Amino acid sequence: MARLNLVPAPAHADHVAARERFRDRVRLMGAANVFRAEQIACGCDGCECALPAVEGGAVELAAADVAGVRFRDSGKTYYVDPTGRELHVGQQVVVESSRGQELAQVVIAPQQVIASTLEGELRPIVRIATDDDLRMAEAKRAEQGDALRTFAAKIRDHRLPMKPVSAEYSFDGARLTLNFSANGRVDFRELVRDLARQFGCRIELRQIGPRDEARLLGGLGRCGRPLCCSTWLPQFADVSMTMAKTQDLSLNPDKVSGVCGKLLCCLSYENGQYAEARTHLPRLGQEVITEQGPGYVHALHILKELVTIRLDSGENVVLAPSEMTLLNTTSDAAPRRGRRRVRRDSAG
Repeated sequence: MARLNLVPAPAHADHVAARERFRDRVRLMGAANVFRAEQIACGCDGCECALPAVEGGAVELAAADVAGVRFRDSGKTYYVDPTGRELHVGQQVVVESSRGQELAQVVIAPQQVIASTLEGELRPIVRIATDDDLRMAEAKRAEQGDALRTFAAKIRDHRLPMKPVSAEYSFDGARLTLNFSANGRVDFRELVRDLARQFGCRIELRQIGPRDEARLLGGLGRCGRPLCCSTWLPQFADVSMTMAKTQDLSLNPDKVSGVCGKLLCCLSYENGQYAEARTHLPRLGQEVITEQGPGYVHALHILKELVTIRLDSGENVVLAPSEMTLLNTTSDAAPRRGRRRVRRDSAG
């Protein structure tokens, strides 16, 4: 295990004490949490430029060589031990995983990171995939369609409330993973025994949710483009209806849901920008004074950073926040008596 050494100026007595306190924090809290706040503008996580400079003392931190691999194009990236091999992005390798040996693609070339920032066991790369490995994997992929049809036929024979989704062989054909969806728990023990006799390999049945089903099957989203989860999104985003409200979208779940029936993942893509833009705008219904007269905020144009003001005369004017004076800023102001309800939409 290699070590990174940062050796600053000679230590002062106070600096020695500070260094010891820092080392105690590392041992108690873990270097991952301590260094995240100290990272510099490069935006890296765990590389050597993220190491903090501790004045007056030398800090020695264990480092590890890792590479990033994915088992499918839009899957999660896993860190593995390159075992001293020189790898490049796009290369196929055989990795030792929790389910045996798997074929994976290198997406991050080997680099040195702080060992304490790694989570879980660092599994090794067994070898760079040979031509025989690639041919074997391609042959098994060609058999997955037949395996899925056989899986569906066996489900009908056993009269189980299951929907077959996909079949996936390990690259050497020693294990067959069959994904299915169901509304509740299903007793498929007899089905597994029947499938094991049919295929002559280890069978793994896995029940998946609607999001995973959409990721495996693919399709087109509301935007007309292929689903993010099946093309490039490495993991599902945390999405809430609050994001739709922040972006002034429809609060009807049917209109902000994807083909999986869950909220659209893309709601999270620009939510931060919308939330930041809203901090510079007044609230809907807030009373204001303008050069044209008093009125209240009738609508927000968030992306343009403009506001529609309904004047007391009934006229609408579009102004920037700097062109008005707010009369109340503590809470959402209800329209005064006689006024129509405030619109909750946006032209931005």
